[in-house]
Amino acid sequence: MNRKLLDHSFLSSVFFIILIGLLSGCSTGRRSIVFRPVILPPDPLTVLQGKINAILQDTIFTNTHAGIKIVSLDSGTVLYDHESKALMNPASNIKLITSAAALSILDTGYQFKTSVFADDRMAGGIQIRNIYLKGFGDPLLDDMDLDSLAVAVRRSGVQMVRGNIVVDDSYFDDNYWGAGWTWDDESDPDAPYINALSVNQNCITVNILASANAISAYLEPFTEFVSIFNHASLVTDSIRQPFKIRRLTVNNTNTVVLEGDIFNGRQVNQKLALRFPEIYAGTLFKGSLRRAGVTVAGEVISGEVHDRAQEIAVHLQPIEKVVNFMNKQSDNLSAENALKVMGAYKNGVPGSAKKGVSAEKEFLSRLGMDTTKFTAVDGSGVSRYNLFTADQLVQFLAAVAKQPGVFQKFYNSLPVAGWDGTLADRMIGSPAEFNLRAKTGTLNGASSLSGYVRTRDGEMLAFSMMMQNFLHSSSAYRLAQDRIGILLAGLSRIKTVQKVPAK
Repeated sequence: MNRKLLDHSFLSSVFFIILIGLLSGCSTGRRSIVFRPVILPPDPLTVLQGKINAILQDTIFTNTHAGIKIVSLDSGTVLYDHESKALMNPASNIKLITSAAALSILDTGYQFKTSVFADDRMAGGIQIRNIYLKGFGDPLLDDMDLDSLAVAVRRSGVQMVRGNIVVDDSYFDDNYWGAGWTWDDESDPDAPYINALSVNQNCITVNILASANAISAYLEPFTEFVSIFNHASLVTDSIRQPFKIRRLTVNNTNTVVLEGDIFNGRQVNQKLALRFPEIYAGTLFKGSLRRAGVTVAGEVISGEVHDRAQEIAVHLQPIEKVVNFMNKQSDNLSAENALKVMGAYKNGVPGSAKKGVSAEKEFLSRLGMDTTKFTAVDGSGVSRYNLFTADQLVQFLAAVAKQPGVFQKFYNSLPVAGWDGTLADRMIGSPAEFNLRAKTGTLNGASSLSGYVRTRDGEMLAFSMMMQNFLHSSSAYRLAQDRIGILLAGLSRIKTVQKVPAK
């Protein structure tokens, strides 16, 4: 007989004997053997991926592209990937790169400077011929800082300026707007003129109060640099033409016009970007000098500081403050000025966006990124020309996390969910609150969120969510981003075994 058949027969017999024994044990009341099934819980990562997929099945994504990538910085594992190599407009997510590059290229201790120079002291030094106000790209200089500079000028002994206030913005080129910015954003405070001598984000606030007798308007801060023409009407019954505040765009004027109908008792406040911000700064500084006790005989004119002029006052702005404001408030001027300062620092004066982007690309190349695979033209993300992928942004976030000298200040500059900046009112009461840190990005038809979050186990994740090509409000897409962020914050990858008790 075949050996294999004998073996098979023998094994069958043994199995039959064991089976009979077990059955007889049951029939005689002996203790039975109960097999307790062990049920493993579903894999948390598979559950996470399924839930994100379900979010992307919403009808809001029917005609909309979504590029998403999520990576564990602890293990390097890719937790989720959906169209992450599709090029999309990052909007203000590009500020992530601008801010980190500025901290690296300019150094974390860098200070943006605004200086006052004087020439030809006369009459025992209390009079000077001209005074110069020179900007080096500080985006956060305000009228109170100009007051402080004016006090410093007075303390230096100067009591009178017999000549002019010369404003010097030569540290930047004369391209006052970003490439790819849309023409109809002109005068929008989110698209201010870019200038080395900036003040009050190069904007002014127009305050309107409609009373029973008149429509009152005042500027904040007050300045003779801006004129107001009131063509609006006070009405008590119905509005025929909606009330509007606009800045004229013809003939390069800084003239504000009030138009339309307004009800009695209504208050309106609107911020407008101004042209010629360097003259605006000089005009405000002239007022600051007068309040400080310095007489100014001349006018505010454009020019450059000459070699013989002596620096008599300086205002310094820490880069950390600029980067924090840039990311937490998504301030476009801070990003654009930082980009041009990087350009001047690395590639020579005058600073330009092109030089700044070149400096950024060197920085990104050192991080291991292929700089031929994306397009960047500005520092803020206002431009429609910028193109990045979610994969590239996550690669960048992962690389920056390995830069100990830069990362902590960069990480601290990001808005915190449910706490501050552009995420102050998002993900409140969820595991992402006070945890997730990320940069928002919004343009018409584009919404992004990229940054870091810790899971319930403390695992650090880097993520990028880019959504674009939609027609209506971005609120539904922000909600989808929040839902995903909350899922990430609640993720636990520690596996547990659930035992089912015997019955």
